[in-house]
Parts: sequence; C-alpha cells; structure tokens
Amino acid sequence: MAKKTRGYTTTRDVYKAVKKYDHRDFDEFCTRIYMNGYKDGQMAPKAEPEASADVETVMKAIKDVKGVGPALAEKIKKAIMGTLEEGGEKKDV
Repeated sequence: MAKKTRGYTTTRDVYKAVKKYDHRDFDEFCTRIYMNGYKDGQMAPKAEPEASADVETVMKAIKDVKGVGPALAEKIKKAIMGTLEEGGEKKDV
C-alpha cells in the first residue's frame, strides 16, 4: 500500500537528478521548491482571524454576570491586567 502524503513528493527520477547537482544547481532546486510553496500559500484561503477583545469589553461582560459586584470585578480586572503586563506591554485579551 502506497503512503499518502501531503506536499512535495520526490520521485526516483528527481532523486537521481538531485544527487548529481552541484551547489548552484541544488540552491536553484531548493529555491524553486520554496517559491512553489510560497505561491501555494498565497493562493490558499485565509484563515479566520482569532477573536480578540480589549480588557474593558471583557470587564463589561464580567460585570453583567449575576453575583459579580464592583469589588470582585475590580479583583478580576487587576488579575487580568497583571497577567497581560507580565510581558512588559499591555495586550488585547
């Protein structure tokens, strides 16, 4: 049973030819493979961006939860801000 693989599959003829390449020929071969992959990536459908929200939007949603008062909401906000600022910069959640 033959293996099914995605991507580039080397045939025996290509393998034999590559074995005979000098440095320049091999660089050109690798560049062609790379450029073909790059073009395929450009034509591939774009993935949906991940959902993101800023801290204020998240806090508004948290405050709307029954049982979360101002004190607990402030503790949650401090915990979120502390986690996001560990990297040295403020980020989206």
